[in-house]
Amino acid sequence: MVSSKESDTSNDSLAKEANAVIKRLKSDIDPVKSIDESWKLSILETIAKWPLANEDVAGERLDYLIGGEAFDWRLLAKRLLVECGSKIEQETWWKWLSDPVLFAGLEEPEFMRAVGVDKFRAHLSYFYGVTVEQALVAAVIEEVTHRRVAAGRQLSDGSLEEAYETLYGNARDQLWEVFKHEAGIKSAREGWRHRDEHSLGSEDAFIYWLFKLRMERSDPAKIASDTRKGLAQLERMRQNDVRRRNLVHSDELQKQTRGRRRRSE
Repeated sequence: MVSSKESDTSNDSLAKEANAVIKRLKSDIDPVKSIDESWKLSILETIAKWPLANEDVAGERLDYLIGGEAFDWRLLAKRLLVECGSKIEQETWWKWLSDPVLFAGLEEPEFMRAVGVDKFRAHLSYFYGVTVEQALVAAVIEEVTHRRVAAGRQLSDGSLEEAYETLYGNARDQLWEVFKHEAGIKSAREGWRHRDEHSLGSEDAFIYWLFKLRMERSDPAKIASDTRKGLAQLERMRQNDVRRRNLVHSDELQKQTRGRRRRSE
């Protein structure tokens, strides 16, 4: 058994290693690299060397590895890019991290080489267990909503509850209570439920727990069908986001054009 003192020493060692990794990244990142986007590989290769499964940064808990299985590389990449400050424009890296494509815009072998085999496998667990699972929930909510509208029923939060009952066999709040008990999450203080219980990490862990619950209860054909549904919904969401960005960009260009015309008159 590891003593408390030994555990603290190990944590301190990992924290020092993480700081050293960040220092090397800062020296590797060059503002010029933002042009050819080679900075992306620098970030991914740094992720491969990252030693911490979670950490507290500026009072915020960052859980990169959920349940020892599912790795959120985007959360860690954001942490690293924030550390790099102004070397890469925030709009540039935010656009990269916001795109839910499977391999960060790279080919699968290139992404795997960059982050390493273990983190690659853990990334797949996160992608299917959290990202696709969230999209699946959204897809089922849409289906329930459409059925309600077609039946002439009023829209309400009932669509959310019905979606959870359809996928997981119970209401969301009841599922959360079971998850909270199994995960050892302390009950919230009076009036502090969202802050105490519903951090980003706990929400992702809850979704991953639901994913595993569904895997246990569903037959292979249903699992495959739901996975396709989640992937299709994720792609629709991605395309909608692309269209939204294009509209915003087009609107900005029109404003700039009108501004230049006014100045030339």
